[in-house]
Amino acid sequence: MNETHAPLVWWHGEVVPWDQARIPVTALRGLTVFDGLRAYWRPEEKRFAVVQVDGHLNRLRSAAELLHVPENGLIDQLDKGMGDLLAATSFREDVYLRLTVYIDSGRSNVYPDALSPGQSLDEFAPMDSFISLHQIGPRFDEPISCVVSSWQRTQDTSFPVLVKTGASYAALRLARVEAKKAGADQAILLNNRGMVAETAEAVIFMVRHGRLYTPPLSDGVLDSLTRETVIQLARRELALTVEECSITRSELYTADEVFICGTWEEIRVVGSIDGHRPRNPEAPISHALRQAYLDMCTGRRPPIEPDFVRLLP
Repeated sequence: MNETHAPLVWWHGEVVPWDQARIPVTALRGLTVFDGLRAYWRPEEKRFAVVQVDGHLNRLRSAAELLHVPENGLIDQLDKGMGDLLAATSFREDVYLRLTVYIDSGRSNVYPDALSPGQSLDEFAPMDSFISLHQIGPRFDEPISCVVSSWQRTQDTSFPVLVKTGASYAALRLARVEAKKAGADQAILLNNRGMVAETAEAVIFMVRHGRLYTPPLSDGVLDSLTRETVIQLARRELALTVEECSITRSELYTADEVFICGTWEEIRVVGSIDGHRPRNPEAPISHALRQAYLDMCTGRRPPIEPDFVRLLP
């Protein structure tokens, strides 16, 4: 799916034209934390159903804390800003909201020179935030192709893998570029032990002998909200056994089914990995989970949790 930004953006507490939202040249080094939410247009209600708002905002707060980025109430403002931006947009289709908090000045944006021992970073770090809104385009149903990247997933001992930040996504970009050059849709990254971590954009599940498997967070996996939803759906709706365990490349190659999931990707069936095709190309479990997830997001079935969607504006 290709994204196209909207002509409006929420910036400095208000909705403004895209070209008026300017980031200072002093905002260096990609020191940002961000999160992305998907909003499903419901024509019968003429509102957007935004999926897992509280979960995404809490994850954004955790990311800011881990990177010592003092958000100083900005995330609460972003919560309100989503409603303002969705009320102002002319789009009547599914959209993607990207919420970003960033440090906009300071020497290398790393640490303020004036900070003394015992003083709070909150006093010195100039912060700001914005929300961009993006068209998603049509939903594709066909299986995707993957390659195992030569680039390793960043390890938590080097950088927190739970954080969504511009700096870490620069590393993931290399894996995406490698996949595109190989003619594949997605790149699968391994960790420093050679175990499967995730793709550059989503987490991975595989089906073997009627059981569902996914790597644990400790193998270098983002704490994906969609991942947790899929696990709950598999257990409650399909009565599947779900195991979080390390997965080798060979196990992926010989799996019955493989799929990826995430806010942007939703659930996508994998048709090949390095040319190896899953043993059950019909992927019945993957398709059943995908349909159940989409039905929840679009209001065709009850959500697994009362706060799974929030209607805005």
